[in-house]
Amino acid sequence: LLGGLFVYDIFWVFGTDVMVTVAKSFEAPIKLIFPMDLLEKGLAASNFAMLGLGDIVIPGIFIALLLRFDHSSKKDKTSRVYFYSGFIAYFVGLVVTVLVMHTFKAAQPALLYLVPACLGTPITLALIRGELKELFKYEDNPEKDHKETEKKEEGEEVNNDAKKTE
Repeated sequence: LLGGLFVYDIFWVFGTDVMVTVAKSFEAPIKLIFPMDLLEKGLAASNFAMLGLGDIVIPGIFIALLLRFDHSSKKDKTSRVYFYSGFIAYFVGLVVTVLVMHTFKAAQPALLYLVPACLGTPITLALIRGELKELFKYEDNPEKDHKETEKKEEGEEVNNDAKKTE
C-alpha cells in the first residue's frame, strides 16, 4: 500500500498540477496547513505548505502495525523497538519534507520522503536484529491465530484421550 501511494503521490505532484490545485482550492478538513514564512513575516505569514491527511493516516497505520508486531514478539513482549524506530523515522521524514519544501519553495510529495524512511528503518532494524523473516511473515490476525491454537489444543486432548483408552 505504501509503495503504491509513493508512486501515486510523486506522479500527481510532479507529473501534473492536479494535486496542488485541488489541495489549494478544496476547503475541507483533509489537510494540515502551516506557514512556511513564519520566521520572516511572523503572524502575517502568507506562504503556506500543506500536508494531506493521507500523508498522516497511511504511514500512521503502518506504524501502528509495527507496534502490533512488537507486541507479538515471542522474545520480549515489552519491547517497542520497531514502533519507536518507525515513529522517529516518520518524524525525520516530515522534517526532511518541510526542509525540502522550504529550500525549493515548491510543492513536494510528502510520501516521497516518508515512505523510504518509514519502510527503510524497520527493515534495516530487522536485518540487523536477524528478524527480517519474522517481519515479512507477520500477519495481524489474532482471531484466526486464537482459533488455530484452540483447534490444536483440542486435537492434542483428543489424541491424549485416545492414547489413554488404548
